[in-house]
Amino acid sequence: MKRLFALCLAFALCAVPMTAWAAPAWPSGVTIQADGGIVMEAGTGTVLYGKNMDQPYYPASITKILTALIVIESCDLDEIVTFSHDAVYNVEADSSSAGIDEGDQLTVRDCLYALLLASANESANALAEHVSGTREAFADLMNQRAASLGCTGSHFANPSGLNDENHYTTAHDMAKIAQAAIQNPTFVEICGSRTYRLPNMKRAPAEKFPDGYPIANHHKMWNRNDAAYYNGAFCGKTGYTSLAGNTLVTCAKRGDMTLIAVVLNGHLTHYTDTKAMLDFGFGNFQSLKISEFETTYTSLDNDMTIAGMTAKDTISLDLDEDSRIVIPKSAGFSDAVPHLSYTLDRNAPSNAIAQVNYTYGDQPVGRSYLLLGGAGGADGSGQAADGSGTDGGGQTAGGSNGNSGSQAADPSNGNGSGQAADGTNGNGGQPADGTNTNGGQPADGSNGNNASPASDGSNGSNASPVPDGSNTGSAPHGSGASGLIPPGGGGGKPGGGSPNTATSFKIPSNLAAVLGIAASLAVITAIIVAVKLYVRRRQEAMALQRRQRRIQRLEDIGYSTAEFERIMEQYRSSTTSYTPPAKRSRRKRFPFRRS
Repeated sequence: MKRLFALCLAFALCAVPMTAWAAPAWPSGVTIQADGGIVMEAGTGTVLYGKNMDQPYYPASITKILTALIVIESCDLDEIVTFSHDAVYNVEADSSSAGIDEGDQLTVRDCLYALLLASANESANALAEHVSGTREAFADLMNQRAASLGCTGSHFANPSGLNDENHYTTAHDMAKIAQAAIQNPTFVEICGSRTYRLPNMKRAPAEKFPDGYPIANHHKMWNRNDAAYYNGAFCGKTGYTSLAGNTLVTCAKRGDMTLIAVVLNGHLTHYTDTKAMLDFGFGNFQSLKISEFETTYTSLDNDMTIAGMTAKDTISLDLDEDSRIVIPKSAGFSDAVPHLSYTLDRNAPSNAIAQVNYTYGDQPVGRSYLLLGGAGGADGSGQAADGSGTDGGGQTAGGSNGNSGSQAADPSNGNGSGQAADGTNGNGGQPADGTNTNGGQPADGSNGNNASPASDGSNGSNASPVPDGSNTGSAPHGSGASGLIPPGGGGGKPGGGSPNTATSFKIPSNLAAVLGIAASLAVITAIIVAVKLYVRRRQEAMALQRRQRRIQRLEDIGYSTAEFERIMEQYRSSTTSYTPPAKRSRRKRFPFRRS
């Protein structure tokens, strides 16, 4: 009866005229003079602004970003490259060169500096021959690598970018190529250098150049002495041919955002166009860490029980800690809409069972992976070389998130039967000082989940409250027995209260009027409930089909079909749909005349 009354009351309140406050519009107001351009956030791939970004243009020497990436991925930097006659002389007259001659022998590292700083076409040819034997074979490798990065509007015919009608790309594709390149530390180190000296060159004898032949980076935006200098720019490549016009790729980082700006077919405004796009991106957008705001998809381990065993003892769901979304600065996290998908992309971690894709309007703004943790997600026991983020028995050097039997070097979160060095939060084991263990009695008797009272009288979960009256066994996310919650409240968004707190309805003083509204809307309410039940059942049927496709994946990591069905059925019933932005009531005003 209470539920029916609450539903009727809610419906009655919804009948009051209200205005939904839409999310702020996607920022605009930037223009560029080049024919094509884009500014993209590197971490999420979010396109902040684009002009003809999928239109093909000639790229000129920004092609060498892809050439360098393939070479770095294929070669040791100390390998020796011998320059052939064809590599040195099969280039256009007056094109970019580092003065390397036929027969010169340089390391791959030297050649990469010549390629990215001096834009040396002979170095591009020699590196292509070194990797694939011929430039044509290397061009095939370039097209394969571009396709693997999601490029759909490009075709590469040579490693240098010299004029060829079959050599073209788009601003969006070049941004994707640069996005992959800056994830490689070697590329960033070489590409971001201001100067370098090339040794062992015939045209630069040691007698005249004892320290090697000097070359300098053509890109001006990280040269503090140049008018084009841009604060935060760290990497990129210039390009120019008579057909391509000015082309430019620039990467810049400020705070939590790394932006990639691409200009194609520029008209001597490539630096001002780039500055305008970077200023637009940094000035109008923000990057938010998803795991600090999203709580909808991580509640499974709080309340699910299988065969009498709580979920936190067997399985937990966690969002990828490093995932972010990029949205306008005027917007809030709740303005981005999440979409749960069981279709994983090629970048999904091995313990991912789903991904959450976020959109802002029609614009993709980021994604996170829903990771399977706990014993079920473990892939064995072992220790990672760097100690970071291992699943299934790894030991974390910083103590961070070593799931299922991990030992944390500092106090943080070794889930499973691990023991923390200072004794904090080692679930299922006894720490050094005895604090905060699940299933055992600590040395000082404090905070042992499912344990008998300690000598000081304090208790963990399923036991008496601690002396200050707080029960440590109800901590969200299974964080040991400490019951730690984010500042400002538990479980919900920052600043919010606990998501497990029951919502209370305040009965209006005019109870008779409210009951009258409830009675008059009973039939309509019943119809709404029936429609909602029908929609829910249909969604559940569709979800069942998707879950069946995931069964084999979970069985491969140690779960039976029956366990999977139980887990996902409980997960769906325990999660709620994403909460839209709050609505603001706008009551109609009627003019009243006083007598």
